[in-house]
Order: sequence, then C-alpha cells, then structure tokens
Amino acid sequence: MAFEKKLIGQQEVVPGPVEPGQLPEPTEITCIEVVKVYDACSQRLCLDNIPPITFVPTGLNPSFGRCKNISVSLVTTPGFVITPLKDRPGFARLQATFQVMYDIVISYPDGSTQVLPGNTTTFSKDIVLYVPEPSAATIKYEATAECLFGKVNIGLTDTVEVILGVWIIIKSALDVQLLVPSYGFCPVAPACVP
Repeated sequence: MAFEKKLIGQQEVVPGPVEPGQLPEPTEITCIEVVKVYDACSQRLCLDNIPPITFVPTGLNPSFGRCKNISVSLVTTPGFVITPLKDRPGFARLQATFQVMYDIVISYPDGSTQVLPGNTTTFSKDIVLYVPEPSAATIKYEATAECLFGKVNIGLTDTVEVILGVWIIIKSALDVQLLVPSYGFCPVAPACVP
C-alpha cells in the first residue's frame, strides 16, 4: 500500500488489514457525518414478459445482435412510497416502479446493423425494510441490467423479443452524526509513483 504510516504511541497505523488485538488505543472520539444504512435487500429479476417489439428490417435475414445502452431508473412520480407498518414498529412497506431503457441491435448477414433505440419496460417492487424514521429516511437503490435472450421473428409483422435480467439492491438510510473512536487525521499522501 502507498499510505504513509502514522505513529500512535509506539505503534504505526496505516489503512488496511489489522491482526486481532493489534489496534492501538484511539487518540480521540470524533463526530463524523455519514449515511448510515439501516437495512437492505437484493434481488435478481428476470423480465420475461416484455411484449415483442415491431420493426421494419433494413435488409434480408435479420437476426438478434445484442442489447446496448441498458439503464435502470426509478420512475420519478411518485418515487418510493413509504408506508409505516402499524404492527411492526420501525418497519415500513416500500413501493416503487422502475424503468429499464435499452437499445436493440439487429444484425444482418452482410455485416450491417440496425439499431432500435429507446425501448422501455417497467417493473415494480413492493418490499418491507427496517426504516426507523420514515419521514427523514432516504431510500437508495443500485441496479444493473443485461440482455439474457433475444430473438427475431419474421412474418407478416417482423418483431424482436428480448428477456432482460436485473440485479437490484434497495437500502433504507439516514444522514446521521456518529461518535467513533479515531486516530486523528490521515497522514499526507506520499508522492505518486510514475
């Protein structure tokens, strides 16, 4: 590691792994402002009920290429709806709708491609998490998506079918001030190695 060591009493302290029983006594108690995560859950979803997308081929014998520019976002209105549970103090029901936006790439035998941009689908979450102060809580999420399957159907109407996979983590958090044992400020970083 490139961190400079800091001498605390007779021991050197540096960020990184610590052997049990090898921590020096803190030099102070510090008040820090952090986002404290109270509860979280994760889930893998398979969005396999997306209606086929109609398109007009730009060449002969189209086939599914790939999905690109995939993003997951919270539908802004109303966002997360937080409903405290009367029979479970501190817990709340969280409801939200998410949108997955993606582009589909159609491939042709001659090497050309056709992009079908701006396709969307939605999914909803209805979960229970520990949310100690619903009025002040911040509900956060992290989500990624990928294309699991794609198929072009040629007929009277040409369509493409896709199945998307989503990995989502939802957290209840609050901005808080915590008292923590401290060794003071970090030492000045050393010069970078070119």
